[in-house]
Amino acid sequence: MGNDKNIIQVFEHHTLKAEPGSKFDTVHFNALEKYGYKTKEKYFSVGNKRIKFNNYVGVIQVKNLTIEILPKADNAPEDEKKTKDKWRNALIDMLKECKLIKLNTISNAKLKLKSASILDLYYDLFLSETESIYKHGLRKSYRKVNENLNKVKGKILFTQHISRNAFHKERFFVEHQYFDADNKLNQILLKALSILKIIAHNPDYNIRINKLLLNFEGISEQIITEKWFENLKFDRNTERYRQAIGLAKLIILRYSPDLKGGNENVLAIMFDMNMLYENYIYRKLKTLQSNPDIPITKVTEQNRTPFWETRGLRADIIVETENKRLVIDTKWKVLEDNKPSDADLKQMFVYNLHYETDLSILLYPKTTIDSAKKKPFRNEKFKGQNCQVAFTSLFAENDKLDTNLGIRLYNELIEEEIITLFKY
Repeated sequence: MGNDKNIIQVFEHHTLKAEPGSKFDTVHFNALEKYGYKTKEKYFSVGNKRIKFNNYVGVIQVKNLTIEILPKADNAPEDEKKTKDKWRNALIDMLKECKLIKLNTISNAKLKLKSASILDLYYDLFLSETESIYKHGLRKSYRKVNENLNKVKGKILFTQHISRNAFHKERFFVEHQYFDADNKLNQILLKALSILKIIAHNPDYNIRINKLLLNFEGISEQIITEKWFENLKFDRNTERYRQAIGLAKLIILRYSPDLKGGNENVLAIMFDMNMLYENYIYRKLKTLQSNPDIPITKVTEQNRTPFWETRGLRADIIVETENKRLVIDTKWKVLEDNKPSDADLKQMFVYNLHYETDLSILLYPKTTIDSAKKKPFRNEKFKGQNCQVAFTSLFAENDKLDTNLGIRLYNELIEEEIITLFKY
């Protein structure tokens, strides 16, 4: 499906250097430099012929090159293909778990990915969803149109009619309605298809894109902005559009065209790894609510709450039993010597006070065997201030994401603490 020669894989926080004759050369760097400045270096910082990635992971397409930025929270050798495959598969599964990508519409998705990029998967998903929509018929709706016609149709707009047709008695300026497929939903899909026609370099995709574009004749091309998506509402007749519109939004809003030509367009579908890790842990813990053998009654993600003037606090996850409450604050960091920062440690005390919790846990990814040990803090001077630093691995023994991570987190992290807290 893709060409391995046009794919580069790097890890988060690593640097990609532009070298003449290499996969990533000056042409690619120049395009990313412009994109980096345009996005205020949100996804990477720009140096001297170097791009340094930060905490965002995902995929960037620049010209004919696809760059996959993978998460990494272990000390395995960085140049091993096995390590990259492990974290690539982990990223895909985390995106799937967090509802940021839908894999069940594609058979053998993982097999396809062996010769394709993560971006190809998004392209394939969008085209499959759009093809399904067209197969069942594009949504039609009424839209108002103001036109100067040679006959009365609808109602005459007298003010405009008088000003426009003073010397054309045979014309009428009217407002009337069309019932057709030229509406916002289809205009969004058309825009995404038009972008893919420019940036997709896969012949199979080009055939599918061109076929769909023929079927979208009659849909007007619009300048699509973020505001278009803010007021979109789906009902029983348009729910089938939801997945395709979500993918179209990613494509449209993350696309940066090269306005001066030169075919240096950039598309970036990137995710904050801190937020992805937090949401993944939350979803795994959330499954415990429905487990009758575990005394957890509620697992919630927290919204920002006021703290001081315009500043606020936001704990990641609150876990509750019938009479106890715990905070779990996820940290996607590789700690040196497994020692948290002073700011992270102080944060736990603030959470305990602010959220009136019995225990606050800082949860880091486990990078070594030594970091498997929990590090609790209890002191008579701070009665009720129970804090703990803990580490967990995302993987099972087969180097795949642990499907039972929620239960393992409970067994390793929470169960003993709940029993201990009942003693205080």
